[in-house]
Amino acid sequence: MKYEAKLGDKVRVFEFKWDDELLIATSGDHVAALDVSLVGDGEALSLLVDGQSFDIVTDVQGQDVTVQVRGERYEVHVVDERERAAAEVAGNKASGKRELRAAMPGIVVDVKVAVGDVVEEGQTLVVLEAMKMQNPLAAEGPGKVTKVAVAAGEAVAAGALLAEIE
Repeated sequence: MKYEAKLGDKVRVFEFKWDDELLIATSGDHVAALDVSLVGDGEALSLLVDGQSFDIVTDVQGQDVTVQVRGERYEVHVVDERERAAAEVAGNKASGKRELRAAMPGIVVDVKVAVGDVVEEGQTLVVLEAMKMQNPLAAEGPGKVTKVAVAAGEAVAAGALLAEIE
């Protein structure tokens, strides 16, 4: 999966692929093998990068990620290739019923809404763990939750319906 990360006015594209237990990260000509372990509730990571150890704490709020490493705090705006492509073709968001579907197979870690809840664009509805990473899935627009099709701990396939909003 490719991600575009913006830190200040610098933008870099990263591609991540799993190779056995290692996550291979590529940005331009630089390739790094990452040994990633989640610590606690998944906001903290223990990361071994090319033999160097890092303890990282993250706070993910939609596409905005706060990363703390070695005492420094960084605010990064991250967009994956699916989100970027969807934004390019979306233009105006459709009104009416919208479905939130799993982009890849995974485990539902948390369901943040219930039927009847009123949500705003960008609000996290479901947290899905896929490929050892927790992915907050957000509402594409404002509306009212009309269906929640999953529960925490449930395994879902790619394309599975997670929630509906009108």
